[in-house]
This record gives sequence, C-alpha cells and structure tokens, in this order.
Amino acid sequence: MLILQVLGFAVALSIDAMVVALCWSATCKNVRFEHVFKFAAAFGLFQFLMPLAGGLAGNTISGLVSAWDHWIAFALLAWVAVSMIREAFSKEEEENIPQVCGQIPWGTLLTLAVATSLDALAVGFSFAMADFPILWPSIVIGVVCFILTAISVLLGRTLSEKAARHSAKLSLLGAVVLLAIGVKILVEHNAFAGLA
Repeated sequence: MLILQVLGFAVALSIDAMVVALCWSATCKNVRFEHVFKFAAAFGLFQFLMPLAGGLAGNTISGLVSAWDHWIAFALLAWVAVSMIREAFSKEEEENIPQVCGQIPWGTLLTLAVATSLDALAVGFSFAMADFPILWPSIVIGVVCFILTAISVLLGRTLSEKAARHSAKLSLLGAVVLLAIGVKILVEHNAFAGLA
C-alpha cells in the first residue's frame, strides 16, 4: 500500500478526533501542555490500536463487530454529549466565566478516544481482507492522529481566548457536534436503510 494512501486514511480517520478536541479546548480558559498531550496521546493511541486490532482479528469477528460498531460509536458519543449538555445547563449564567480546565477525567477521555476510533477498526479489517500489512499503517495512523489532535487542542485554546464568555454555549455546540458525528457514523453505515 502506498504511503500517500495510508496518509489519506490517517487524516480522514483523525477528523472526528480533531473536532472533539477542538470543541473541548474551546470551552477552557487555561489549556495547558498537559491537556494537549493527554488528548493527543489518548486519541493517537486508539487510532493506532484499532486498525491493528482489526487487522489481527481479520475475518474472524469482522461480521459480528461490523454489524454493531456504528451503534457502539453513536452510544458513546451520545453519552458524552448528554454529559456536556448537563454541564452547560448547570453553570451559573451570571458568572460568565469560561471553564477552568483541570484534569479531564480519563474515563471521559478514553470514551471519546474509543468512539472516534471505531472506524479505524473497520479499516484494519479491510487491510486484513486485502492482505495488506497492518503494523506500519497503524503506526502512521496513530502518529498522524496524535499530531492533528495536538494541533486541534492548541487551536481551541486560541478560540477560547476570543470566546471566553460563551463557554456554556460552546459546550452545547460541542454536544451537538458529537451527536452529529454519531449520526454521520450511523448514516455512513446505512443504519437507517431498513426504516425507509
């Protein structure tokens, strides 16, 4: 497989992670290096592991997982979105102060990382079925996602300085974006085909 094809896969698979990282960091007043690294490491790690796992599993469980992966991704994204909506409405409007970000819970971060990397699992399956090597494409996908996620968190920090008084609205926007990503995953997997 050509390196340009793998890079194309890597960028495409990283887009959801980038959007999630951008939305989260845009709601924070003090994004630090620690946040940048945690997001990039978690998202990059799962973008590396998922195609590797898919490739190693190959045809064995592909039918079982591919039948439900889009619903799992949607459920995880919807769960985080509902949490963001709850947080947005629990903030006191009169304070008008952006969220001061401390430690993002690892549970939330890993949930987002898994939800945004399930498509990479399917890519790993397709690599295995086409007899492509899986290790080096998985490494490239993980590294590209790490870099692009880090950039997105840094861009979100810039946005947060300009939109500091709108953190509740940005949290709502982030929740809507997560739900939209979940619906997009369902549509791409023809989850609603039987309903028409």
